[in-house]
Amino acid sequence: MTMYCAYHPDRETLLRCNRCGKPICAQCAVRTPVGYRCRECVAEQQAVFYTAETLDYPIAAVVGFLASVLVVFLYSLFPLGFFYGFFVALFVGPAVGGSIAEVIRRAVRRRRGRYLGPVACGAVILGALVVALLPAILGVGPRALLVAPLALVSRPDLWVLVALAVSTIYARLR
Repeated sequence: MTMYCAYHPDRETLLRCNRCGKPICAQCAVRTPVGYRCRECVAEQQAVFYTAETLDYPIAAVVGFLASVLVVFLYSLFPLGFFYGFFVALFVGPAVGGSIAEVIRRAVRRRRGRYLGPVACGAVILGALVVALLPAILGVGPRALLVAPLALVSRPDLWVLVALAVSTIYARLR
């Protein structure tokens, strides 16, 4: 008996969704660890996986921003040399990112969301920028505006720390 794709009625197929049994063509099939599934079954499965509520995104943003401000401020208090600063940032960055991700996860009661990681990462970057530019922002006049870009590049190890922390947060909150 010839089967035709449920989404493309003009295409013959031998594939079926292993969850609902709907005939699907190779273009419509989504490969999963347990076999091929149709897009509807995959979307339904993902909808169950993401349980975040609307308020979880602002909570993640606020927690990420405040944690970033605290960490970057504390890190900037210790004047490290060029080599030693990078060495410390390589080890401290992922640990800080993992800690911030865990605090965010607990703040949102371990719910998962599709955009929770990117929201938290954006807030962490914004917090780091605010702390880095704060001395220039508090200074008034054109000289302060000229000094602001220098504040961003004066501690490259700080930005290595932030980059590693952000990548860890994104990976943990995915």
